[in-house]
Amino acid sequence: EIYTLSLHDALPIFDYVSEPKKGETRIMRNPNYAKKELRETMHLGCETVWDSFEINLKKNRHKQNFLGYRKKVKKDELEQKFSWITYEEANELILNFSRGLNVLNLCPTINFEDDNSYRFLGIYSRNTKEWLLSYLGAMRDSITIVTIYDTLGDKAIEFILEQSQVTTLLVEIKALKKVYELAQQNKTFKVKNLIIVEKEDDEETAKNLELLGFNIFTWDQVVEKGKEEGQNIVLTKPKPDDITIINYTSGTTGLPKGVKVSHRNVVVNTDVIEVIGLYPTPNDVYLSYLPYAHIMETLIITVVLNHGVQVGIYNGNAAKLEEDFKLLRPTAICAVPRIFQRIFDGINARLKKEPFMVRKLFEKAINIKINDYNKTGILKNVLFDNIIFQKVRQSFGGRLRFMLVGSAPCDSYILNFLRCALSCEIVEGYGQTEDMAGVLLTRTFDPVTQHLGGPGFSCEVKLVDVPELGYTSETIDEETGKKRPSGELCVRGPIICKGYFRDIKKTKESIDEDGWLHSGDIAMMIPEHGNALRIVDRVKNIFKLQQGEYISPEKIENIFGGCKYVEQIFIYGEPLKSFLIAVIYPKSQDVIDFLKSKNENVTKENYKDYFDSKDLKDDIIKELDKYGRKMGLKGFELPKKIHLCKEHFTVENQIITPTMKIRRHIAKKYFEKEIKQLYEQ
Repeated sequence: EIYTLSLHDALPIFDYVSEPKKGETRIMRNPNYAKKELRETMHLGCETVWDSFEINLKKNRHKQNFLGYRKKVKKDELEQKFSWITYEEANELILNFSRGLNVLNLCPTINFEDDNSYRFLGIYSRNTKEWLLSYLGAMRDSITIVTIYDTLGDKAIEFILEQSQVTTLLVEIKALKKVYELAQQNKTFKVKNLIIVEKEDDEETAKNLELLGFNIFTWDQVVEKGKEEGQNIVLTKPKPDDITIINYTSGTTGLPKGVKVSHRNVVVNTDVIEVIGLYPTPNDVYLSYLPYAHIMETLIITVVLNHGVQVGIYNGNAAKLEEDFKLLRPTAICAVPRIFQRIFDGINARLKKEPFMVRKLFEKAINIKINDYNKTGILKNVLFDNIIFQKVRQSFGGRLRFMLVGSAPCDSYILNFLRCALSCEIVEGYGQTEDMAGVLLTRTFDPVTQHLGGPGFSCEVKLVDVPELGYTSETIDEETGKKRPSGELCVRGPIICKGYFRDIKKTKESIDEDGWLHSGDIAMMIPEHGNALRIVDRVKNIFKLQQGEYISPEKIENIFGGCKYVEQIFIYGEPLKSFLIAVIYPKSQDVIDFLKSKNENVTKENYKDYFDSKDLKDDIIKELDKYGRKMGLKGFELPKKIHLCKEHFTVENQIITPTMKIRRHIAKKYFEKEIKQLYEQ
């Protein structure tokens, strides 16, 4: 039985490859691999991440641009152009950096009684050219990267340093200050060497660290050391099952887990490009925005390496991302829904400054194009693209042809609005660090949203019953009467990680004896769209209200993501209370429109001053109730009281993880005062 997309019979979702089994669905695979072994290597013969880079040298791309970046003019100012390093130049820097690590003995072998032996290089930095070149330098000599990033929080960083016993960190200025803070508290553990990306930015902190006994090197010094003294050093290429990264997950509770990602895990999942029907070329230019410590960016960087794509690194300030678009003129980018929201808001803000007739013409054109796209799956419209949408497209460089979005659900209207306004295909993906971020994928030119397609070439999936939440393989949709199987999404195949670093207990809890990774996410088949899969809930993060009803806050939050007024929402309840409350960061324009309808003198600058307005809150609660019931929520799943938050849920205030998931224990503490007030009213 092969299930296909409704518009594209040539793009099947999955094929069943096992017999029915009580308590779970049959096993599902991509139809191309239903009758043969799952893919273990890339079609280009790459077996390791280093192979993915080296293949470009074998294809004589020595003089081709590889890595672009913006040089610093002064402390807070960058050049208004991208400078480029060729593959040949990059290879020379990579080899000498790797040799320099050896000459200076910066990555010694560490033996762990409860794990294997490793040579570690820790990287604690935003995206820079040095990050990527150091990563490839480590790959060239079988060194494992340990990822660290600020948003994990101090306790998590201390945990990583202690657990990994890493001795050398590559750091940039912001991280350098954090290391100094930890060093003053004697919490840097085995770290004694620091490779600084730009020492001149903070020489004082560097000197203070030297006084504390740290060995300080600049990145250029390590490269120069390798060039001068390391030419006779024999570097050891990695094997497919060697660990490329210990990728520490942010997690929504507790301390992070170090996911052991092998070269094979990364390389086999680069087939995501084939699955979705996209074939990059050396003429493509990729804007690298997501943190390199994010597993999705690790995967996509390997994809672009395989195909010789040029990589431009964003400037480091998300608020100036549009500047990078104009200068780099990329053809592809990987992002998260929050960036899509920012792009969408930016387009609409510019539209409001245009004359009335221009705005109306744009609105008419975008609606026509979205309707046509929904019917045909065709994005191109020569008249609209070259006249009406040309200005919008040029503001993003004018060459975008592909965008990948993941980590959280994306608003359906925003998704199709951007597809049509930019004439750019957007594909949604689903995955976790443990399965290399590429388990489920939609297909190019599929206009149907609110689903995640089916599995790729290197994994198989199944849904396991969670009866206590009402999700089973026998679930029947009450409205349609159709069977709608659902359950915890489980994944198996060569993309599954090698477990958690030094944590056998958690490894066994997540990966069972048959090799199935239990994701903790609830997926549901969508019969009206070829049984494509949709993530609808989480196995955990459930609680009971006073009346004994189970509540799944993530399910409710996902639903309300499509509701008027709601930009971000945190659902909360307590076992001794009979109703839910919600903390909401509202959409500014919806609030302004409502207040103006009440004859309030409101502007973009002062609208937050009205967040305590009873009329405004009552209208939002009314909208939540109406929308929630329409989407099938029960009365006890609808919040009865709300607090309007004046600032976004961000990684910086730690309410959300870098993958946009709410840290519930942090959010509860952050809004403790407001929660108490809502329940006492």
